[in-house]
Amino acid sequence: MADENQLELALLNLCVNARDAMKKGGQIVISARDERLDAGGAGSLPAGRYVCLSVSDSGEGMSSETLAHATEPFFTTKGVGKGTGLGLSMVHGMAEQMGGRLILNSKLGEGTTAEIWLPAFGGVAEKSMTHLSEDVAASSGHALRVLAVDDDRLVLFNTTAMLEDLGHTVVEAFCGEEALELLREQTFDLVITDQAMPRMTGVQLMQAIHADRPELPVIIATGYAEMPGDIRVTKLSKPFTEKELARALKAVLG
Repeated sequence: MADENQLELALLNLCVNARDAMKKGGQIVISARDERLDAGGAGSLPAGRYVCLSVSDSGEGMSSETLAHATEPFFTTKGVGKGTGLGLSMVHGMAEQMGGRLILNSKLGEGTTAEIWLPAFGGVAEKSMTHLSEDVAASSGHALRVLAVDDDRLVLFNTTAMLEDLGHTVVEAFCGEEALELLREQTFDLVITDQAMPRMTGVQLMQAIHADRPELPVIIATGYAEMPGDIRVTKLSKPFTEKELARALKAVLG
């Protein structure tokens, strides 16, 4: 019953973290198992049947202090420009929304195991016949050609995957300058951009776009609650789901 896209991206986030923890190479093991818990087991989850998705690495591991903060939004040990600090926070939030938990086990020098515990579904799963892409396309009359901009390659991959699932064509840019160059060469129906980027922020990119094309809709995706100055813009709060992205598209096109 989980959102397929969210679950795929959660596993991808965990695998990227595992890769980054193994500077000299190593092994990543992805596994899944059925579990039946008594009350209070595995992160104080309620008693019942669960599926545990596990990503283990043979990397450098984390200290107890780092482990205590690992799922906090914007906490990262990767350095400036090498990670948003949203990866584990997004996985943690997704698991809890589904009634489960993200459980991390790690020791310095001994690697890390990240487990996503999700309640097992006992009925017969049916594929939903409701397609968000139809709702969004209907508001514009056609599938959109979207320019997606983010300096974090993993976040950009996430955004592109969701937009494509919604039925749209996506072109990627990794900075504001690259986005402006693409806008000079190609035609787009909409731009969705990260706010916190080096050299040119999302707001600055929007202002540069609107200097030439004031009619082009722009959505700014940000993990921060406040936008700088008195800026009127459609904002999408990170981390966002596919449904929240679809609503933002409908709002800006409306």
